[in-house]
Amino acid sequence: MNNSIRKRLGDIVNFKRGYDLPSYNRMEGNYPIISSGGISGYHSEYKKDGEGLITGRYGTLGEMYYINGKYWPHNTALYVTDFKGNYPKYVYYLMKCLGNLKTSDKSTVPGVNRNDLHEIVIPYIKPEFQKEIADLLFIIDDKIKLNNRINAELEAMAKTLYDYWFVQFDFPDKNGKPYKTSGGKMIWNEELKREIPEGWENGFFGDYAKLKGGFAFKSSWWAETGLPVIKIKDINEDYTLSLENCSCVNEDKYGIAKNYEVLPGDVVIALTGATVGKYGIVTKSEKQVLVNQRVGFFKLGETPLNKLPFLINSLNQEYFRKTVFVLASGAAQPNISTDQIDEIQLIIPENEIIKTFNETCKPFYEVIIKNQIENQKLTELRDWLLPMLMNGQVKVN
Repeated sequence: MNNSIRKRLGDIVNFKRGYDLPSYNRMEGNYPIISSGGISGYHSEYKKDGEGLITGRYGTLGEMYYINGKYWPHNTALYVTDFKGNYPKYVYYLMKCLGNLKTSDKSTVPGVNRNDLHEIVIPYIKPEFQKEIADLLFIIDDKIKLNNRINAELEAMAKTLYDYWFVQFDFPDKNGKPYKTSGGKMIWNEELKREIPEGWENGFFGDYAKLKGGFAFKSSWWAETGLPVIKIKDINEDYTLSLENCSCVNEDKYGIAKNYEVLPGDVVIALTGATVGKYGIVTKSEKQVLVNQRVGFFKLGETPLNKLPFLINSLNQEYFRKTVFVLASGAAQPNISTDQIDEIQLIIPENEIIKTFNETCKPFYEVIIKNQIENQKLTELRDWLLPMLMNGQVKVN
């Protein structure tokens, strides 16, 4: 093992406050402006070049950003001016291991003082062992990023096809030609105040898939391990789920709550709170996954992927989330019912066209779910390894 020693953070790196750049003075350019919350824009000038490490000075504290290239560190952040012979990627993971930074009480806006930051005592591995540690962790993160890029490309392909078929109405006609462009018959729909293809209907989301509310688990049922239960906090704004830190109930509760089980490919949605309407595709399947109250779920049958592509791309339409916000805004705490979501408008194409779209896009979502499951496992592995590597409890072979 590469035993760690204790050192002041200021003996390892030197942090400095970033440079002021008012929003009205920002110009279009190629160089990222990195603020307390990450990249906040791009500028035609840069202040630093090479490997860099930036952390928030205000607002989002404790978040670390590694960059290699030209960039502008904003004055809401602190950046490393000197790594003092240490491997930059190692310092990045060391800082991530520290968790949230201590905040200064000198301002009403939470902030961190770089001098206080330098005084933090941390575990330290000698430079000759730093590269192998950091490179291993970086490989894991790179694989996660690669999976995310693949998923983004697949999602973009499905969206393009959906827009082409169900927004522009240029789905393949019986001759394989684009329907509307080739003169396919369009019918005026009085409710929509627009033309839609002949044979299509003005309907609602509930006509395609009914939404059901989650189960009201008792507070005494929560356990350290067992069956994962999806809560609102587990649904991300990027339409993914974070299931690695799910709340759990004992497995003997499955019989009571089995009607609230979701399978990979089902979709869950937040029904209350500031993030009402956010949704995500269920991925985890090692154990039965259950749904908590105030989370709704579209149950798509024994093989959810057969129906998922049309549903998820319909949810991705901009009007859906806007409609949810409007319907949920009548109370102090935003809240929407499953019936209200079921009654949000949705044009329903002929069954054969939906079936063909789902069959075409199903392989996309098989890969997307596979990559999301892999990312969950990689994230768990990285987070398990990180403190042990930084503390010298294990070494890289």
